[in-house]
This record gives sequence, C-alpha cells and structure tokens, in this order.
Amino acid sequence: MPLEKLVGERTRKILEDLAERMIPSGGLDYPGARDMGLVDKTLEVAGKFPFGLPGLKLVAWAWEFSPLLYFKFRLLTQMSPKQQTAYFTSCENSRFMVRRYTLVGLKALFMAVFYNDPAICKKIGFCEGSCYETHGKAVGHE
Repeated sequence: MPLEKLVGERTRKILEDLAERMIPSGGLDYPGARDMGLVDKTLEVAGKFPFGLPGLKLVAWAWEFSPLLYFKFRLLTQMSPKQQTAYFTSCENSRFMVRRYTLVGLKALFMAVFYNDPAICKKIGFCEGSCYETHGKAVGHE
C-alpha cells in the first residue's frame, strides 16, 4: 500500500517538521531530512513492525500537541522554524526527565534511518564489512 494512503497530509507535515528540526536541509550536513526523503524512509521502516505505523502516528501527534502542555499556546506545526528549534532546545535542557528522553527517542529514530542511507554511509566514511581502519587499510578488506 502506498505511503500516502497510510499517513495523512497533516501527520506527514508534523513528521516533516520534526525531521527537519533534527536534520536541517541545505546546511553543512547536506543532504538533510527533506533532501533525502527521511520521512518516507522512516515510514517504510515503521511499517515493517507490528503497530509501527500507528505508533509513529501517535508519537507525531503527541509532539504536535506537546507545546500546549508547556504553555506555548500553539501547536508545533503552527510555530515558526525558530520557535520550533527553541522549543526542542528547551526540551533538551529541561529538568523534567520524560521531556528530555522523548526527544532523545525521537532523535534516535530519525538518526537510525538517516545513517542507514548508503549515501550518508559513504559521506561519513563507513566501509561495509569493516569497523575501523588500520595502517591505511580497512580491516576485512584485504
């Protein structure tokens, strides 16, 4: 089933905003989330697990409404990119453990999918089948 039918436009917008704040497009770390279609790849991965897509939708909507819990009086997607970044920074620096750990979990999800992309693996110097280089030669590649 096509991804467009599994996730609505509004949920996709939430996920794109979340991914874009974690891995910005057009920056030093090109390609960014939008450049590589990170949301689609994340949806594909989530679709492989039982209840993965409904769980991802639930997480997306929880993040959409989370600013209201902290008296921001706007939904996440109604905030400007600067406001979204400031909100995520406040989550990172929060003394409330659950707030920090939910952000860490979201980052881990997007980063796992991001760094699993072959183009990104090459960019960071990952060589398939080796852990590290010794004396200029990759271990496992003789």
